[in-house]
Amino acid sequence: SFGSICFGSFLVAAVRALETVIRMARRDAQQDGNAVCCVVLMMLECVVSCIGDILEYFSEWAFVQCAVRGVSFIDAARITYSMMTCANVYFIVQDLLIDSVVNLGALLCGLVAGGAGVAAGYLMGGTTCIAVGGVIGLWSGLLAGGAAAGILSSGTKTILVLWAEDPQPLMRTRPQIHEEFEYRIRSKLTE
Repeated sequence: SFGSICFGSFLVAAVRALETVIRMARRDAQQDGNAVCCVVLMMLECVVSCIGDILEYFSEWAFVQCAVRGVSFIDAARITYSMMTCANVYFIVQDLLIDSVVNLGALLCGLVAGGAGVAAGYLMGGTTCIAVGGVIGLWSGLLAGGAAAGILSSGTKTILVLWAEDPQPLMRTRPQIHEEFEYRIRSKLTE
């Protein structure tokens, strides 16, 4: 639901805001020459940043639960934690490269669009047109490619969530994917 996504995003934003406040306090302590306060605030900033990164990553999976089950963010977080620990899905998630693929896909789209912008600028004439066309094309391609490739990331995570909940449908429809998931889990359990 929309409220669950808003609440999850609010939690991430609150942690990031706290991180920014701590960073500003650390910079003030640094300018004042207070080394002890600066070191303590730097460690606190690192801890809060790690909490923010974990919360962002965990929220992505909880949002999938919100979409699939229609539950609140808190319930989705509980379900996600159970899924990651009880269903051995974390073994597959460790090897999941979809976020890297999404970033590379967005970069490729940006480079292609940037090249098209440079070509359009060249046809218009002038070095300014080439530079502006390249920059506009690059940014447009990055945004469009990131949005399009983000659908792949969400779809992949949804498949993993649904498989962890009930592997039988995937075993019937796509046995090769099911076997790959099972193989990954078995290989990690024997290590």
